[in-house]
Amino acid sequence: MTEFKTSLKQIKNNVERSNSQKISIFYQLCKEHNIEPIILRLSGDTKNRFTHSNYFITFTNTRIIISEKSNLRNLLDIGYVAGLGAYLYYLLSDKVDLEDIKTKDSFVQGLPSDSDSTKEFYIHYKEIEKIVFYHGIDTLITNMLGSAVNYNFLKIHTQKTLYNFNISAKKNGDYEKIFYWLKISLPIKVHKE
Repeated sequence: MTEFKTSLKQIKNNVERSNSQKISIFYQLCKEHNIEPIILRLSGDTKNRFTHSNYFITFTNTRIIISEKSNLRNLLDIGYVAGLGAYLYYLLSDKVDLEDIKTKDSFVQGLPSDSDSTKEFYIHYKEIEKIVFYHGIDTLITNMLGSAVNYNFLKIHTQKTLYNFNISAKKNGDYEKIFYWLKISLPIKVHKE
């Protein structure tokens, strides 16, 4: 891990590289060290007439992991505001120090244990035909205090299935910030519509 952290510092301190170049070099570094970092995490849900399920949508450098939250976890979950992964945030910002990063919160640690009530599945980027993240203007709520969008929407089109997620604006933050981080940090193109 020491060699990995030394390389991270070198990437961050290279002022000749753009953010997208730093991300690309970071992905290569992770591949060399056989590491799967958390790139971005969003809190989402799906609803139909009969069910309502809440999920963590975790983007790594190789796949998207979708984990169903237990009811207790959903009640206690305050969400992620543009949940950029710790190492990527370190590379792109001057606000975090490398020593402050908790390794267990920065990498995918494996599947949940049997005692955990979450259900988990993943989608490799090579299976994805298109990712669309669009602004939920149709969920605009207006009251005496002003107006706000309640949900934005994430659609993941694979060769076999279409996954639709409502992305809570309260738990995940501003649409433009989330779209920017999706666009700049994922190894696949993200569309607005």
